[in-house]
Amino acid sequence: MSTSSSQQSTLHFVLPSVAVLGTCLAPAILVAVARRPGSPLGEEARNTVAKPLSLLSLLIILLCCVFLLSNYSVSNLYLFAVYSLLLALANLLADRLVRQKVWPFLAVWHFFNLLNLFGGGVSLLQPYRSGTEGLIPTIFKISGQFGGECPTGTFKVDWCDDAWIAFQMIVAFIFVALHIAAFFIVLYRCVPMAGPSPAREEAAASLVDSSEVANSAAGAQPF
Repeated sequence: MSTSSSQQSTLHFVLPSVAVLGTCLAPAILVAVARRPGSPLGEEARNTVAKPLSLLSLLIILLCCVFLLSNYSVSNLYLFAVYSLLLALANLLADRLVRQKVWPFLAVWHFFNLLNLFGGGVSLLQPYRSGTEGLIPTIFKISGQFGGECPTGTFKVDWCDDAWIAFQMIVAFIFVALHIAAFFIVLYRCVPMAGPSPAREEAAASLVDSSEVANSAAGAQPF
């Protein structure tokens, strides 16, 4: 059994535990702060869960805890969770504010975060990254370059367990799928900003029809 210093225990166990606790409390604090005056907290929570984007964001926040329980000195897995947590909280806030102009900015953020989850080098299309690999390859290489068995005995590494890494990889696949679904929801909400709404188009068409009827009644020739 390997021995750990107080610094290693803090980095490998205390900080991950505090990070998970803060992650679980973050959406509750956000809902409590941003709720309408006089509205019960229980009703606000039910309204949040009833919205598809907010529900996906809550699931993403919950799954972030799996990646926060890792060895911060061995891999950058925790960074994927941190970036995704911030984006999910922004989703919750945007869903509550119902501001149309915020969706394009949020869609761009989702696009950048997907690039980070998929992996790749730094470029103009990827202003930040958690590593050269994506989320799943990062988990795969925790135990070594070729994903071998985790060391045991005196060479044991904290949070490096074959069963735990396999579980993280399964969760990572679901995690990426949830991000893709959230991206398309945000993208769909940007569609009305790309052109006039159907109501405006119908109003414009009715005005054209009315002008043609008036011209016909006056004996004018249509253009």
